[in-house]
Amino acid sequence: MSPSSPLIVAISGLSSTGKSTVASHLPLTFPPPFYSLTIIHVDDFYKPQAELPLREGLLDWDCAGSLDWPKLEAAVRRWRGGEHVEEGKVNPQPEIDNTGAAGESKEEGGITQALVEELRDEVEDTTRSPKLEKGRESPQRILILDGFLLFTPSVPSTFRSLLDLKILLRAPYAEAKKRREARSGYTTMEGWWEDPPGYFDKVVWPNYVEENREFFVDGDVEGSVEETLCGRERVRVCKGEEGGLAEVLRWTIGEVRRVLEKGGWGLGG
Repeated sequence: MSPSSPLIVAISGLSSTGKSTVASHLPLTFPPPFYSLTIIHVDDFYKPQAELPLREGLLDWDCAGSLDWPKLEAAVRRWRGGEHVEEGKVNPQPEIDNTGAAGESKEEGGITQALVEELRDEVEDTTRSPKLEKGRESPQRILILDGFLLFTPSVPSTFRSLLDLKILLRAPYAEAKKRREARSGYTTMEGWWEDPPGYFDKVVWPNYVEENREFFVDGDVEGSVEETLCGRERVRVCKGEEGGLAEVLRWTIGEVRRVLEKGGWGLGG
C-alpha cells in the first residue's frame, strides 16, 4: 500500500496501564503537516448502564458485552472512508509536565515537554526519509483506538479485521490493582462511576486474564509472550514499563514508526 493509506492502531490492555495517556500524546509526536491523527476512545462506546452485564453480582464495565460494537465499528469505518469522526467526549487531553526531569509528574510517568519534543524530532527525521517521502501527496492519516478491549477473541471478527497494528500494554497484578484502587472514580457518559469494594479482583483482573491469556505462554499473563501467535495476529506486547510511561510512549512510537517504514498495512476489513 502507498504511504498515504490510512493506518489504524489499537492500544489496548489492562486497566490503569496508561493507555489513554500514551494515546493522547501521540498527536503531539506525529505532527502536521506530515500526519493527521484522530483518537477514538472506547470509553465513549459503552452501552447504557442499565444494559451492562453482571459479574459476581456487580456491573461489569470491563467485558466485551459492555460495549456497543456495531456503533464503534461504524465509527471506525466512517473514519477509514474519509469522514470526520468526533474525538473522545469522556477522556481529557494530556497534561504535560514542563518542569523537566527534576520535576517529573508521577501521574504522567515522566512524560515531559522535552521528551515530547525529542520524540517529535525523531519522527520528523524518519518522515523525511526518501522511502516515506516518495508518493506522499497528503498527510499520513492515523487512527488511534484507545480501549481496554480491542482485539481479543470476544471482540467481533469484523472489527478486529480493521486493525493494522495491535499494541497490548501490561502491568503486574499488584501494580495494576494499586493504581485502579487509587482512582476516585470514572467519568461516564451518564455521570460518575466508583468501583465497589473488591471490583478489581472480582471483575477487572478475571476479565483481563480470560481475554488475553492466549497471548502468553501457558496462559500466564504475567509471564512470557507467545511470540508465534502474536506475530501471526500482528499483536505487539509491551515488555514492561521499568522506565515508566515515558518509556512505554517511546516504545509505542517506535512500533508505529516500524509499521510506517515497512508498509503493507490497510489490507484487512
